[in-house]
Amino acid sequence: MDPGDIEAAFEGVAVTSGQFSEVCVALCLDPARDFRFSNLRDTDFSRADLRGFDFRGADLRGGYGADVIFDGSTNFDGADLQGSCFATYYRELLLFRENPMAVRMYRTLLEGDPFEISGWLHERYRNRPERHSILKKADQETAAILCQKLLADDIDLTKRTDLFYFLRSITGSRTELHELMLSIFARQSENTSLIEKFTTIASSLHADDPDVRAFIVQLCTAKSPRVRLSAFKASANTGIFMQNFESMKGLFLRPENSGLRKQLILEAAIGLGRHHVAAVNRAALLDDVEGEDVLDLSELFEDAAGAQISAAIMHRLDAIEARLNPDASSKKKISTKSTLVSTAIINERQAEVLCSAPVLRTIFARDDPARSMAAKARLAARREREQKKAGQLARSTWSMRRSSGN
Repeated sequence: MDPGDIEAAFEGVAVTSGQFSEVCVALCLDPARDFRFSNLRDTDFSRADLRGFDFRGADLRGGYGADVIFDGSTNFDGADLQGSCFATYYRELLLFRENPMAVRMYRTLLEGDPFEISGWLHERYRNRPERHSILKKADQETAAILCQKLLADDIDLTKRTDLFYFLRSITGSRTELHELMLSIFARQSENTSLIEKFTTIASSLHADDPDVRAFIVQLCTAKSPRVRLSAFKASANTGIFMQNFESMKGLFLRPENSGLRKQLILEAAIGLGRHHVAAVNRAALLDDVEGEDVLDLSELFEDAAGAQISAAIMHRLDAIEARLNPDASSKKKISTKSTLVSTAIINERQAEVLCSAPVLRTIFARDDPARSMAAKARLAARREREQKKAGQLARSTWSMRRSSGN
């Protein structure tokens, strides 16, 4: 190849984003010819449309990516797919190509009664006598491939939970487990419902598995905000976040996750009450707060923000009192309410919101333990008072009913 052509090729690649599809176009590569027996080990195929590509004999080990499109027109014959996002799919393809009975077995798994399929899974993977007339004919490899495929299909929660429970059994090795997770992420990353369920169930059942932990962390960088939020919640609930605190905190505090942080803050505030909602938005609104108006994590406890919120609350209270009691002096109005809406009170409510918000409470407890513990104590005392008040009300109501009955 002429040196000038090589230099031009490098210049063409340099102006791309580095994505596989763009590089192929820049180099004028022919999908049907130029990738046979190629070395594409550990390549990121994110957002690549690989339909019609001929990877015969290629080294695709460790290939990964999100939103990767490939199907029967993608030729993987003779390729080394170990540890790649293509391995699980190719095993399925070969099984259905070589075993006509596998199609019938899969339809049984997909459409069968959830409790009947659950019973077969427990019989198969707990080495009990199998009773299902069709599924009991599947050998171990066939059953594993069919179950792996079923995980990525539209199935009910009972089947999915059982499949995740036997995740290790249906994959057989760490490599197969890794390949299955890569396959789900590559082909189903836009299926937020599936990814959310995978994240929640897999992390709760297999939080100690290093491959599952690594996959959950990978999902924290997914394109879908819903997937990222689900992955962050799962990582916080299972200890994955604390085990990798600095890196996970760094991921969560990225600008693209600002909306997620504000969503968690607002949801926690709503759960605590309207005063807490007012404490986390600059306009001090009590309800109907838009997400973009909520303070972000870095804005909480700021003096300027606290003063702005306090002033907004004071203005609203003064307006209400002016309507109800127009003859009251201005001085009296301020003295009776200033302690209720001080910056210190606003900050206390913000701390209580952080203690109640998933993911954020993990960061708060680690970065500001004293303030976090004080907020937890206030919340616990408030719950105790509310429970006591509810108990007294229940006893009073019972007493009144008893008296009326007599």
